[in-house]
Amino acid sequence: MGFEIHEVDPAIDFPAIARCMFDSHETPPQPFFHVYFPIHSDTHDAREDAIAEGATRLHSWHTEDPTSYWQKMVDTDTGHIVGGALWNICKDNPFAHGHEMEVTWFPDDGSRRFAEQVLELQSAPRARIGQRPQVYLFILFTHPDYRRRGIGQKFMDWGMAKANEMKVELFLDSTPIGKPLYDSNGFIEVEKNVIILRMNNPDDAWKATEKKAGHSTWFLMWRPPGGNYEEGKTVKPWEKN
Repeated sequence: MGFEIHEVDPAIDFPAIARCMFDSHETPPQPFFHVYFPIHSDTHDAREDAIAEGATRLHSWHTEDPTSYWQKMVDTDTGHIVGGALWNICKDNPFAHGHEMEVTWFPDDGSRRFAEQVLELQSAPRARIGQRPQVYLFILFTHPDYRRRGIGQKFMDWGMAKANEMKVELFLDSTPIGKPLYDSNGFIEVEKNVIILRMNNPDDAWKATEKKAGHSTWFLMWRPPGGNYEEGKTVKPWEKN
């Protein structure tokens, strides 16, 4: 059994990418995923509808964002997609124009307000310190049946090589589950970001979304250009006077 990285074909791949992504975030359950890709009831049909909507949205995000670079990991024996990674290849400051993601995947009620606040708080640390050209890892996942076979590392090898080629920093926001992979690749933890929302008089939709998504913890991780970091010697760009 072998694995190969390929660039995603946007015309055909996003349904399989979305299904693999859902499977990956459900084992083990990662409640934050509900903020980005909610399943609006507990039925099989609702999950299928969520996967289909997710595939459509991933395609839209990709085709509308010139920095988007999607990869798939393919099992060469079966041809199945068993992992994916979404990189943003930013040749300019990604925050220069202050674009915010529009949360269209929730109704216009408290559930949307909840998701909007989570997205704003999650991106805030990088927006504060990372206003330079960079490579950013937005999404990385491996199907649970294919873990511990080096798939995540293959994606990381590609991303680090790309950042080296561009001579830029590499950023990502890691969950606690993903952090050991990034630690082992020499990434520096810049900031721990614990997201706990408060709302006066929340509606039922807010409460239901909060119950499913809960609180989330993120780690803003950073790799300097070239990947060489020495504590006390390497200058962090956001700390320059």
